[in-house]
Amino acid sequence: MMLAGALILAFPSCEKPDIPQPKPVETPEDPETPAVVRATEPAACTNKVVAHRGGSRETGMPDNSCAALRYTMSLKCYAMECDIYWTKDNNVIIAHAKDTYYVNGLRPWEHTVTEIRKAGKLSNGEEVPTLEDFLDIVQVEGNCTKLCIDIKNLDGSLTAYPINAVNRACEIIKARKAEKFCEFICTGNETVAKAAATCKTVYNVPVGWMANKAPASHKAMGYSWANLSAASYMTPYGDGPRTIDEFKNAGMEISVFNIDKQSGDGNAVYSDEAVNYYISRYADLRFICTNYPSWLLSKLQ
Repeated sequence: MMLAGALILAFPSCEKPDIPQPKPVETPEDPETPAVVRATEPAACTNKVVAHRGGSRETGMPDNSCAALRYTMSLKCYAMECDIYWTKDNNVIIAHAKDTYYVNGLRPWEHTVTEIRKAGKLSNGEEVPTLEDFLDIVQVEGNCTKLCIDIKNLDGSLTAYPINAVNRACEIIKARKAEKFCEFICTGNETVAKAAATCKTVYNVPVGWMANKAPASHKAMGYSWANLSAASYMTPYGDGPRTIDEFKNAGMEISVFNIDKQSGDGNAVYSDEAVNYYISRYADLRFICTNYPSWLLSKLQ
């Protein structure tokens, strides 16, 4: 935990000088106004570790924050898992709502980004980021870290809002030419999943379905990748019926969440036996998500 303490001090906010930044260039139309050159694909990555909410449990940083994203990038993780919500002004914020619905005490789809930001800041003083803020950070030459974007489910009659979130996110990603910097993981809700599947077919952004179903059901929905809870859906070491080999033999990719250092996340396994098992199956997984990315990288080494 000494490393985590040091990293908290090293990443106090969204500003971190040793992470590459977009370079301004002059445009022919207006040489006085600098434009931003953005990378359109990430650098090669040497691992398959995804930092859940940016590894906030490991560092104490606010989850879904710019600081957490920069921390993930500093480790050169494959991706940071982050959560999205659609806002009233047709934007997409990065946040993990409390009690399913609330960001700064507001339901995002009933308020604008400005209103949500006026209602409060993150614990490190940052404003609630938008998807475009996160793309500004990752779309730099030399960065290998992607965004693994979680389409959060909402209960009851509110499925239109996560559908709006994923559709608007795809539009933003396409406009930014950031398709290769992004992947989606989608709630098990079938209505939302049907809409999310178009992100792959229309926008060419990969999507994994988080449904506790056999491979045939995933394929019937148009999915070739499953992203499943290790504790709730998988066996061995979890309480579910799904296995890595079940998907591998069906010609599907599978990723798991979360493989952790200790308890604290209901979707995580953390015993020595479970951790060692998933490390032994590392080559068969699309990625492993964890709340402790630095720890898992050291275990894999």
